[in-house]
Amino acid sequence: MIRIGLDARLLAYRREGIARYILELATRLPDVIDDPEIRLVIFQSRKDHNTRITGPRVQTAYVWTPPHHRWEQRIWPLEITLRRVSLLHSPDFIPPFAGSFRRVITVHDLHFLKYPDFMTMESRRYYAGQIEQAVRVADHIITVSQTTRADLVAYFGLPSDRISVVYEAASAVYRPLPLEVTQEALERLDLEPGYILFVGTWEPRKNLPMLLRAYARLLDRRPETPPLVLAGRRGWLYQEILEWPHRLHIVDRLRWIEGPDDRTLAALYNGAAFLAFPSLYEGFGLPAVEAMACGTPVMVSDRGALPEVVGDAGIILPAEDESRWTEAMEALLEDPEARERLRRKGLERASAFSWDRAAAETWEIYRQVLGR
Repeated sequence: MIRIGLDARLLAYRREGIARYILELATRLPDVIDDPEIRLVIFQSRKDHNTRITGPRVQTAYVWTPPHHRWEQRIWPLEITLRRVSLLHSPDFIPPFAGSFRRVITVHDLHFLKYPDFMTMESRRYYAGQIEQAVRVADHIITVSQTTRADLVAYFGLPSDRISVVYEAASAVYRPLPLEVTQEALERLDLEPGYILFVGTWEPRKNLPMLLRAYARLLDRRPETPPLVLAGRRGWLYQEILEWPHRLHIVDRLRWIEGPDDRTLAALYNGAAFLAFPSLYEGFGLPAVEAMACGTPVMVSDRGALPEVVGDAGIILPAEDESRWTEAMEALLEDPEARERLRRKGLERASAFSWDRAAAETWEIYRQVLGR
C-alpha cells in the first residue's frame, strides 16, 4: 500500500484562501484516485472538529503540530514519518525539510518577495525565510497560474519541467441564483441590488485606498451612485484602510460586511452591478472567478495573474490610476448592455476553470512523482 499525504491542518483555522484550495482538493481527490494501491491520508489538526473527508481510499490522521509554529520543522516531520507516507503534498508553500518521503508543494504567489511590506513580520519570516529551501527540496511544484510559474523561474532559476500550473476554480455555491434567493439574502443585509462590490481581505495589497478615492470621485460626478459594499475580513494594517472613508467623507456610502459565509457571498455577487477588484498583486484572483461564475461583471487591475485569469471577459485597468477607475465605474453603471455582455462572457470564462479538473491534474502529478 502506498500512502499519499495531504497537509490540511490549515482547515482548523479558516476556510478562505489557501484553506479553500485545500478543502476543494481534499473533497475531490478521493473521486479521481483510481489506483487501488493508493491511500490518501488527510492530515488534520486535532483542533479541527468540523472537517470530514470520506472515501473508500481515505484515511484521516489527526496531528499535534500547528501550521506556522516555530517548532514545525522539528516535530511535523516526525508525525508524517509515523504515518509512513511515500509522498506529502504541502499546499501552504512550505514542506517539512526532513524525512524520506517525496514532496509536492503548491506555491500560490510570491507576494512576500515582491511586496514584503504587505505582510506581517511573522508571515514574512515564515514564507520568505523558507521559500528558497522549499522549492529546492520539492520533487515537484504546483502553481495556480502561469504568472506565479514565471515568477518562480525568475526568482530561483528553476527548470520549467519541475513546475506545473493547476488552475483554481470557483466553488459550486458560486453560480447565478434565482432572483428571490438573492433578494431574500440582501434584505437580511439591508441592501438593494445594483451596488458596487469589492471582495477580499482588508489589507494594503488589495489597493483599497485607491478604490475608495476613485469611488469618492465617482460620487462627486454622479451623486446617485449606489453604495460600495466591501465584503471580507480584517487583515494586515487594516486600521489605516478604515481611516480613508473619514478622510474622504464617504462613510455613509459604504457597507463593510465582515466574514460572510459562502451562501451570503454568492448572494452578494449576484446582487452587485459589478465587482471592482483593484489588487496590486494576485497569484490567481479567486474573487474574480467567483464573480464571473455568478454572472457578475468584473473590473480588475492589470497586476499579477488577474489579466491571465479574466482574459477578455472583464475590464482590466491600471492598478493605481484612480481617474481611470472612476471613469470605468461610471461608464459601466450607465451601460446595461455592457454589463450584460460582460455577464455572458464572464460565465463562459468561469466555466473554463474546474476543481474536478484541478484534482485530476494534481493526481496525475502525484503519479508522476511516485513513478506510477
